Amino acid sequence: MLTRREFSASALAAAGVSLMSLQDGRTAQGLPLVRLANASGIIDSQVLFLTMGQHPKLRYYEQEGCVMEILNMSSAAQAVQSVTSNNCDGAPCSPVVFLNLFAKNPNIDIVFPYIWLRQPYWSVAVKADSPVQKLEDLKGKTIGIRNQGDTGFVGAKAMYKELGIDPDKDVEWVAVGEGGPAGEAVYKGRVDAMALWDGAFARMELAGFPLRHLPGTPGTRQLFGNGYCVRKSELGKNRDLFVRCFRAMAKSTLFSFSNPELAVRMHWEIYPESKPKGKSDAEALKEALLIVNVRKDKWFPGSWQTDKRFGGQTKAEWEAQIKFAGLEKEIKDVSGVFTTDLLDDINKFDREAVIAQAKTMTL
Repeated sequence: MLTRREFSASALAAAGVSLMSLQDGRTAQGLPLVRLANASGIIDSQVLFLTMGQHPKLRYYEQEGCVMEILNMSSAAQAVQSVTSNNCDGAPCSPVVFLNLFAKNPNIDIVFPYIWLRQPYWSVAVKADSPVQKLEDLKGKTIGIRNQGDTGFVGAKAMYKELGIDPDKDVEWVAVGEGGPAGEAVYKGRVDAMALWDGAFARMELAGFPLRHLPGTPGTRQLFGNGYCVRKSELGKNRDLFVRCFRAMAKSTLFSFSNPELAVRMHWEIYPESKPKGKSDAEALKEALLIVNVRKDKWFPGSWQTDKRFGGQTKAEWEAQIKFAGLEKEIKDVSGVFTTDLLDDINKFDREAVIAQAKTMTL
């Protein structure tokens, strides 16, 4: 079986493109290489929205005149740092994580041009038979997290601040990882709940630890989920490159939503190491689709969101993020944090053609 890099190299070679090292950020044929951080650290089926355009049957990124490379990170905070340090060209980051950084460093060379996850995706969950019914019931209790740079942790802290509960004093946070170890921590009573994002909760369920999710706070209903940040200075110099990369991402998102099963199988061809081991194809596909199905609707705006474009965002949504994070005193002006300048150009593609491609294509 080909490794992911071998597969990518062969696919690019078939298309007349060969990769150089990341040193100069370009391919041998001159196509710019866009390096995107992956904050979850796992290139599994939850990132179909990003990976589909790499497949040689689609080649969305190449058609847009670029090549995309994914670099794994351990947290959202590390992903943002990889952008500021020029180790990556862009990174997904929840607004709550970024705004806490921005409040401390308002001159940070970061801007959000594209929101890939339009709806909130993190929550706090407990065992089905837990007496805990709402977030307030966990005051004085212990909540498990992946780590302190994780979106689930940051989002949960923000919800407690909204409720008037001090997350640093009234709740104990314990890093227990994710998947099976996290599930065991809950089921054996090491923690009373878990704060994670939807894909991580799906992996806990796959490991045999189903949970019951607690209702979010009112403030969460005004938020978006996650966006891609880039360096402002780089966006100013390479606007067209970012437009083309995000347009390929938008096509990948629509393709994956339109035919999740095919997208999963294609993802496995690009990243064979991400296919579950020791399982039949049917079992592996069922598990992958569970992860996709808890996420895919959130790739698109909710009925209450006004900007329906791929990547859309509004000033009101960012102001709600500031309020949710409890940073109104620290951040007075959100205008420099995001830009919608690229969105019309990003959305200049035939949606119906992509949907038809997803519905008719076979491997």
